[in-house]
Amino acid sequence: MLNIEHFALTIGKSRSMVIDRIEIANGQKVLFFGDNKIGKSLFLQAIHGRNSKYAGTIQYKGKSSYFKKKEGSILLEIASHVISEETLWNNITIPFDKISKRQKIKIFELLKLVVLNHKIGLKQAELSFSETKMLELIRAVMQLPHLILIDDLDVYFDDKNYLKIMDILQYAIGNGTTVIATAKRKLEYFDEYYREQDKKIVKLEQA
Repeated sequence: MLNIEHFALTIGKSRSMVIDRIEIANGQKVLFFGDNKIGKSLFLQAIHGRNSKYAGTIQYKGKSSYFKKKEGSILLEIASHVISEETLWNNITIPFDKISKRQKIKIFELLKLVVLNHKIGLKQAELSFSETKMLELIRAVMQLPHLILIDDLDVYFDDKNYLKIMDILQYAIGNGTTVIATAKRKLEYFDEYYREQDKKIVKLEQA
């Protein structure tokens, strides 16, 4: 369970992304959406432990320092974290000391899902931006973190690939990972939705 209480970002001299209290259960897909100016990227960085300019508390299982540990959460953002001269396969397997047969089979299943299985030998520099984001997401999912944080999800994929990405995220959810994404607009297939209203984050009631 991720708990966020009495939270507010500090952006310049103003407060934004004000949250009274939010509880996010393990294994859920949650979307926060609204204009770029509200600080969605800084919000994810705060959860990830990379931004300390906020008031309030962020806790996972009662531990406020949890997400400062590298294995606690993985943040995907506009800037790609790959090695351009390495192959797709090498970039996916960077976090692993050794790949088991089961992991290898699963990676190939996910790559086939997004039609990247035939590009495993290509260098990263030969892949498109969207393909790079697919690579990063598969790599994140395979690490089985407690949290996957995805910033600006609505700018990475077209509608067809978005459906495939949601299938990949479902694999993560099935392993207990919680997914928190941000976007400028409401996207389909999330369990819970939060939006900005006069700098305050409010939960949308599902129909």
